[in-house]
Amino acid sequence: MTRNPRTLVRALSAGTAAGSASGCTPAHKDLKTVTPGELTAASYDYAPATILDGDNVTGMEGDLIGEIAKLECLKVTVTTSGGAGAVIPSVQTGRADIGSGGWLRTKERTKIVHLSTPLWTDPQAIVSTKGLASDGLKGKKVGSVAGNLYNNSLQKWLGDNFKIYQDDESIYGDLKACRIDALVASSASAKGRFKDAPIEGAQVIDVKPNPNVPEFAAVGQVMFPSSLDNDTLGKAVDEDIEKLREDGTIKKILEKYGIDPAVGEPGKPSEL
Repeated sequence: MTRNPRTLVRALSAGTAAGSASGCTPAHKDLKTVTPGELTAASYDYAPATILDGDNVTGMEGDLIGEIAKLECLKVTVTTSGGAGAVIPSVQTGRADIGSGGWLRTKERTKIVHLSTPLWTDPQAIVSTKGLASDGLKGKKVGSVAGNLYNNSLQKWLGDNFKIYQDDESIYGDLKACRIDALVASSASAKGRFKDAPIEGAQVIDVKPNPNVPEFAAVGQVMFPSSLDNDTLGKAVDEDIEKLREDGTIKKILEKYGIDPAVGEPGKPSEL
């Protein structure tokens, strides 16, 4: 369901280790977080990456954040105020420690947030009931969720036929009702959503290079953004991610949500 623009604070089911938990030794000492003893994550509904349901926040990234919290003896809380468009600003302004929800490593984002070491790769796709591909969007009504790195390029190319949405519920609702012809989203997110909420005839077609949308030229690497002013936390998260990759945790998380575990070996960090 669509959420009102207010802050919701929940405990992540995958990692509710309190900072004061008896016998818990953090992997990194003296980490500074927005709220002592807690790891605050800015997020929104973006299955299968982040899934908000009642008091639980799961999904691939939700579970991984929970595992990082366990390593650092922190309790996880999540803020959903403002939806997708507020995730990066929440990290920038110190309202959240990290962000989640399919954020890709880009050159522009290196200027405003710390980009964590890559979690996994995530191809983008065109989702439609008409079999549209990335070279066939001109003249079509197309949507995308706020914050996606290709939004500016799509706006310039498609003009008034391009619309930005604040959440997945609204954009998929418009696709189902034929108010838009297609939407652009993470391939994994779209396929994951259709497992539980299918749209008749919907197809997910991975994007191909398009001169009008240079961001389609390469497959992006997903990351957790954190504040440039808290380098210690950023480096700790990087090291925790690599530890969880090496011990097989990331592979297990991807398999749990039906994602090919091969994407969990993204190679050296790169930016789009």
